[in-house]
Amino acid sequence: MLGTAAAVLGTALGLGWLLSRATTQVVNWFVMTDELFYERLAISVAQTGSLLPRLHGEVISNVNQLYPVLLSTVYGNGDVPASLVAAHRLNAYVMASAVIPVYLLTRHTGIGRLGGLWVGALAVAVPWIVLSSFLLTEVVAYPMFCWAVLAVTWATARRSELVDVLALAAIALSVLARTQFLLLVVVLALAVVGDALLEEAGRGSRGRELARRVATRLARTRRVLVAAALAGLLVLVGAAATGDVSRLLGSYAVTAEGIRLDLDLLQLAGEHVAVLALGTAILPFVLGVAWLLDRLRPSAPVAERALALVAVPTLVLFTFQVASFDQRFGAGLVKDRYLFYVLPVVLVALAAAVVLPRWPRSWTLVVPAVVCAIGFATVDLPTYEKLNVDSPLAMLNDELLRHATSVGWAHALLVLATAVSAGLLLEATVVLPRRAVAGAAAALATLALPGGAVYAFDRLFAVDGTNGLPITLDQGGVFNWIDRTVGADGRVAMVRSAVADADYWAGVAYWWDVEFWNESVVEDAVLGAGLPGPEPWVHEFDERTGVALRPDDARYVLVHGRDVRFRPAGAQVTFDRGAYLFDAERPRRAAWVTVGIYDDGWTRPHTAAGIRVFAEPGQRTPLQRFLTISLASPDRTDDRPVTISSNLERWEGAIPPETAVDRGATVCVAPGGFATVEIETPIVSAVHRDPTHAPLTGEIDRPAGVVLRSVALADEVEPLERCPAAGGG
Repeated sequence: MLGTAAAVLGTALGLGWLLSRATTQVVNWFVMTDELFYERLAISVAQTGSLLPRLHGEVISNVNQLYPVLLSTVYGNGDVPASLVAAHRLNAYVMASAVIPVYLLTRHTGIGRLGGLWVGALAVAVPWIVLSSFLLTEVVAYPMFCWAVLAVTWATARRSELVDVLALAAIALSVLARTQFLLLVVVLALAVVGDALLEEAGRGSRGRELARRVATRLARTRRVLVAAALAGLLVLVGAAATGDVSRLLGSYAVTAEGIRLDLDLLQLAGEHVAVLALGTAILPFVLGVAWLLDRLRPSAPVAERALALVAVPTLVLFTFQVASFDQRFGAGLVKDRYLFYVLPVVLVALAAAVVLPRWPRSWTLVVPAVVCAIGFATVDLPTYEKLNVDSPLAMLNDELLRHATSVGWAHALLVLATAVSAGLLLEATVVLPRRAVAGAAAALATLALPGGAVYAFDRLFAVDGTNGLPITLDQGGVFNWIDRTVGADGRVAMVRSAVADADYWAGVAYWWDVEFWNESVVEDAVLGAGLPGPEPWVHEFDERTGVALRPDDARYVLVHGRDVRFRPAGAQVTFDRGAYLFDAERPRRAAWVTVGIYDDGWTRPHTAAGIRVFAEPGQRTPLQRFLTISLASPDRTDDRPVTISSNLERWEGAIPPETAVDRGATVCVAPGGFATVEIETPIVSAVHRDPTHAPLTGEIDRPAGVVLRSVALADEVEPLERCPAAGGG
């Protein structure tokens, strides 16, 4: 027993070590915003000690909290680059731990130790293991799913109240790993009822007598599950009474809305099955599923029947669940990332077909082959420049289309391969040696799955990541400059804004990097969120004093230099990567606020843009303030006339085409009020749409005057006797 345990644990650790050699080469993010989401949840747990899901200090509705809790063990020290490497190492060992439940499931089915180790190792060496390179719930969800399936199979076979409790607990933990696994509750119910039906049918019961005996049997032997079912029903009724059952799914509530049961869903489900089969080279998948179907009969041994009663509903229900999701949210394409969890039960069945004596009946071989053939006949075969995380197996499409020369011939080739596989298996029922065919299927899976895993990592490393940088290039020392500046205990609020003209994604990626690489960035100050008006950020501050109207706990404020909407009052700590870090005054206030502009800095047509400069707290005399304003024109051929005026001066000039001009301005600010520097131009041009509102159109149809590239207010002041009457204040 100890030797077996050591062998299983050694296999898991060995595979984890081998996998970590690849995952720790990934030193950058790849999947946004998923990785950022789970990292921030983990950082919250590490910083607060609370297991509740929090983002920017607010508790959110997220059920998938198991992975962030696990991830929090390597975060919290203020060194995100080191934490990321540690997380990828942890990912490898956690995902490789699936060896243990898969081994136990294989042994429970009646397969020997070597067969169990082979299946356990093969369940880890699958193409989807590449997901351990990212901060995604799949890392912990995969082994937890295997544990839950093991527990449900035990509960189906052993009919013990204690095991039933363990099965419910395992399902609950798996749901905390991934909300999708709530469907295992239905699998457990179907498996238990199916077991009772087959058992009583095997004793000759039929019709009403069969139903009565099954009900009596369940009431006597499954009291825990019956009670749990009644409790769950009450919860559903209560949620239905409030009109929002989907709310029980937390942040995944939307996935339960708009479900359609139609022929398109049936076809898409077949395509999902086909793609999953392709990952195993088709023949092993068909044989494994056929073996499971064959064991759905009263005469099958209890352990084998239990596996079939769990595996078949799991395959069917999860396939339709994922197909429905992809139909509504995935453009009708196969997203095998959400379905690969079911593969271990097929591998266990494949091992059973190799080792155990009874060969699947002919009809059970035909059913999965037909489903795969129908799926292959219509499945889309998209190609991607880099590894597609939602569809890792799509990496095979390039080579498939290259050899087949067209999509139509690729479909024909896949259907033919399925027909040949089914033919070999059917021949084994009458002519070919069954063990030889089963062994060939096992060998094929042993080559195809690890080969796919190696190819997945090769594709991952071959192309730059989503942020345009190689994922093996360590840039953490560049991006975590905020943590290095304020320390692990610093609290920073970042203010998102556009960082480049017309390049929306440059700004998006910039702020992803800011938050991902810096634990100290704990707040996301979205100016004007939920406020009306064309310039909602103005309403964030008292219109006379500039004092912030919303409370904020962060000591520091991070503002990009291209953000000309406002500037926080306080000492500038540093300027790095185009952004200013301020040690903000308390109470929080704005040194200046801009009106009459779009939120990306363009002035509105035929409207004077104004920069309101607020008086300092405790200011007793009028002060002259000095600004430097950088302006640019959208005109590529002619000068753009511009007027800059204040209560102290007026300047009229022109901005040359495609040139940025820096211009100084002075203004007198009276105590307790503000003064305004106005910028206006009589010329209007059509510029790109506001990237914060219409980022993906690329259309040129927004009227604007000039763009404010930056505004700088000097610390130096000069006392004046009085301010002229013009301007505010």
